[in-house]
Amino acid sequence: MRRYYVLNTSSGPLVTSIDGLALWPLGIPAPLVWVIVAFITNFIPNIGFVLGVIRPAILALVIGSPPTLFVVIGVCRVVNVVLQVLVQPRFVSDTVDIILTPIFLPVAFWSFIIEPLGAILAMPLILLGRALLLENEPELRWSRLLSGDQV
Repeated sequence: MRRYYVLNTSSGPLVTSIDGLALWPLGIPAPLVWVIVAFITNFIPNIGFVLGVIRPAILALVIGSPPTLFVVIGVCRVVNVVLQVLVQPRFVSDTVDIILTPIFLPVAFWSFIIEPLGAILAMPLILLGRALLLENEPELRWSRLLSGDQV
């Protein structure tokens, strides 16, 4: 779990810095504040991006125009998709020694079961389940493969 949070902490400044650099030329006030808010919300999987971009987007609409709003949302969305959806899961799978697919499946499963809280707790829940059920049973090689463990 510690490695997972270290990875999120180390990738967060890159994502949020790019977002802040995009807000600055658009004239959005206090881009550093929005960078800090985006960094904090970066720890919430799936919905953290939305929580981090709502305030600067509304501010872009108030001080700018609807096109400025769409530019803020578009730039932040592209950065989020590229870095947090396409790149970061690969590093997460290498860091916690699981295959990439089980990172997405628990998010979908737990989101269905306990809604937004499930999306936030999906990764800790799969790591806890794997540790409790499989770490002490080396003869359960088939079940370790199903859990996404890189045997």
